Amino acid sequence: MEFHASSHAGSDMYQSTITATKTNLGRLLRIALGLFLLAVFGYALLPGVFYAQYPLGRVNAELVTMRAPIEGQIEFSGVRTGEMVRYGETLAVLRDPPGHDVRLADLQALSASLAERTAVLDQQIAALEPIMQRLHEDSQNFHRAVINNLSAQIAETESRIKGAEANLRLLEVQLKRVQPLASADYASRAELDRRRAEAEIGQAELATLRNTLQRLTFEREAAGRGIYLSDSYNNAPYSQQRRDDIELQRLTLQSRRAELEAERLQALQQIETEQRRRAVVDEATITATVDGILWRRLESDGAMIGTSAPLLQIADCSHIFFEVPRDRRSDETLSIGDITQVEFEQNDRMTTYPARLAGVRGEQDAGNREFAVAMPLAAGQLSWIFSVDFSDNGDGMACPIGRIGRLRHSDTMLDRLTRRATTLFDR
Repeated sequence: MEFHASSHAGSDMYQSTITATKTNLGRLLRIALGLFLLAVFGYALLPGVFYAQYPLGRVNAELVTMRAPIEGQIEFSGVRTGEMVRYGETLAVLRDPPGHDVRLADLQALSASLAERTAVLDQQIAALEPIMQRLHEDSQNFHRAVINNLSAQIAETESRIKGAEANLRLLEVQLKRVQPLASADYASRAELDRRRAEAEIGQAELATLRNTLQRLTFEREAAGRGIYLSDSYNNAPYSQQRRDDIELQRLTLQSRRAELEAERLQALQQIETEQRRRAVVDEATITATVDGILWRRLESDGAMIGTSAPLLQIADCSHIFFEVPRDRRSDETLSIGDITQVEFEQNDRMTTYPARLAGVRGEQDAGNREFAVAMPLAAGQLSWIFSVDFSDNGDGMACPIGRIGRLRHSDTMLDRLTRRATTLFDR
């Protein structure tokens, strides 16, 4: 009985152990399944929280534009777009053909045309001189004639005034004689009235002559100043008016001649400058001013080029950088001078280079500079600029402008929390 009881107790313990094991195994499976689903959910829907993301960027460089130092026909060297060029390497030659200088011929033709037009104006001005001289003499003669005529009229009027004064005195004497005779009835009343009327007429004639003398005196004084008051003169004789018109025409011709002479002098200066240029420079060599990549040619081979015209552009390999677009709210994750890494795929393997954050710029910071790779930025974005030493290590990465790489800088939620905690502890 005791053996049977102990056997029964052992069986119950074994059964309970198996049940507990199954229960723990089911709980562990459920926990593992929950963690697995949580990881899948975070990986699929919440990137940047549970695993590292590495932003993509491009290697960029500033473009250097080569311009034509002289006018001429361009001939490019054998360097093709995308190939490396070295400082001082010949890229193109500008030749100014001596027999094809259209500008010099145009300037010489312009100078000759201006000289001919100036000579024509000189002839026209010279032809006006005798006419003006004759009209001036006519005007002077007319002036003297008017003065002499007015002086003669004044003298005649003065003589008439003297006669009128003498006649008036005679009439007044006769009136005085008749008045007592009429009072004594020795002379008729009609005789007295007639004598009185004759005296009054003599006074009126004398007053008229004196007014005429005053008017003639005013006209002679005005004529002496060159102002003619008669209605038919229109303030000046026809010869004077005609001379004034010709004088205005002569001044207009002289002004136009001065303009043509100034244009001709400018053309002569340009001809002299062009001749000196042709005597010194008839060929110019365009060489690379930096080590870099021939990025693009801006003119076709054999084209005629003007001075300062852009010819080609070189991507400056001495100042290349790695540019990464980032949101402005994440610009605190790195500071200027921080060191990180840039990773490129080359020859089926990943190559890592050290990178240092050298600056940050927005879309409005480009100014007038032109870059090899255009990096359009969305609203609220800016660019991280990293300086990277792309020394050639045999992988052909000496100047990888345009290459896409990854910034080895993890920016998960845990990374940000860690950096924030580190910042707080540093304070």
